[in-house]
Amino acid sequence: MACAVGYGVSRPLHASGQKKAALVTLAFVPLFALLVYLTIGNPDSADAPLAPRLEGALDELPPGAVMAKLEQRLRDAPDDATGWLLMARLRMTLEDYTKAADSWQRVLALDSDNSEAMVGLAQALIEQDGGVVSEAAVDLLDTALALEPENFAARFWRAEAHDQSGDSEAARVLWRQMRENLPDNMPLAKMLDRRLSQ
Repeated sequence: MACAVGYGVSRPLHASGQKKAALVTLAFVPLFALLVYLTIGNPDSADAPLAPRLEGALDELPPGAVMAKLEQRLRDAPDDATGWLLMARLRMTLEDYTKAADSWQRVLALDSDNSEAMVGLAQALIEQDGGVVSEAAVDLLDTALALEPENFAARFWRAEAHDQSGDSEAARVLWRQMRENLPDNMPLAKMLDRRLSQ
């Protein structure tokens, strides 16, 4: 990492003809990083074993440990729909939408009527497409709404799809229905108010 930083800093110097300064910078940054590590680090300390770091309840572990634990669980039981559901939620939280989409698809392969997975997959596809609600996402949202008409996330994204396709009236109807039961001070209520005013 220090070498990469050194290269990044020295490149403009090299490009401007200051080759000597570029070489000094390229050598100095990694040496400085090594000096700092030897001063405050401990190269003789043993690696921390993985197993103890994965012990404990999932909600008490850092995201990286949860991910490692879930990956191990799914290697041992690849047909565990609950495990894939947890993995999909975690990947969405970490904004790894490509892998999240894969996890949602695995949930649906094991439980084809899971409306959360349908909406989750639709949202992952939307995020991958930069906020554009594709036909594939609309199909997933419509299927989820047929199973669970009050699904808030599905209704929100379906309204966005209507708005993007030019059917602002259908979008407005959904947004109004969603806004009705929300307290005024909720961020979601304020966002829906903005959408309605637009």
